[in-house]
Amino acid sequence: MESMTVKTPDGIAWYVERFSPSDKTTPAKDTTPIVLIPSGEGDCGNLREVGTLLAASGRHALSFDMPGFSRTTAPKEAYTPTTPEGVARQIVGLLDTLQLDRAAFFGSSSGGGAVLAILALHPERAKCGIVHEVPLGPFPGFDEIQRKPDDEVSSICGQFFANVFIEQEENNGRAKWDALGSEYRSRLSRNYVTWMRVIVNGYESATGELATVENLKKRPIFWTVGGMSDSKIWQQDFDVAGKAGIQTSVRLRLARDVQLNATNQPSVCVVQVERVFAVAGAVPDVQTLGYQDVTVAQ
Repeated sequence: MESMTVKTPDGIAWYVERFSPSDKTTPAKDTTPIVLIPSGEGDCGNLREVGTLLAASGRHALSFDMPGFSRTTAPKEAYTPTTPEGVARQIVGLLDTLQLDRAAFFGSSSGGGAVLAILALHPERAKCGIVHEVPLGPFPGFDEIQRKPDDEVSSICGQFFANVFIEQEENNGRAKWDALGSEYRSRLSRNYVTWMRVIVNGYESATGELATVENLKKRPIFWTVGGMSDSKIWQQDFDVAGKAGIQTSVRLRLARDVQLNATNQPSVCVVQVERVFAVAGAVPDVQTLGYQDVTVAQ
């Protein structure tokens, strides 16, 4: 892994991590680089293992901290307010500076929203999109959190992100959370307030406006759902993907009371999962080890 600071003409100094196969690794047949976009916490630290796996499989990958988060510095106007159009423009600007013409894009949660924005507005730069649990509108319960003081917002969000790892007992979740280190967790504690006060009210809430059938058909999209949150929250993902004819997959580690109910869409089902342990996106090109794939289709 190579880390670097990349300055773009819009005044952003990006912290970037690039992953490349070693000389002893057999190159992949498809040399398209994979761009790993962080979710709401804005830090690429928890994507490092994915980038390392991709490099070991012969692929090139890169990730970065989002503008105004962790180690990427930016003028305040670069991230307040945020819009899907603005986030897509910033990431494409980074690729221009790195001289990367075309890539496959992966993102989970708000990172998935950024992927959909890039595919909608800059389809010529994308081979495909890989998205997992994309918020397509206001997230239930977040309005209540936003009314709390900053220290409570940071505490609540910190517990939420930690639990995403820790409750994955069958996948050594606590050990993986601990392995990310105190420096990573310290960076996140500063990011949570910006995420909750700026990103949630910005491009996360507006992503659904770009998720039209026309835009979703511009480039191939691999769409997955399967997380620890209430599955009803992601019903809109299934509805939107289904209208565009996108087959949606559920990635399961452990599930309790799984029910599959067909919708009117020929390629998508509604999934009611009381509790699942999720993989943040797994498709051809992204290795995810030790997980069971459940493709949802009639």
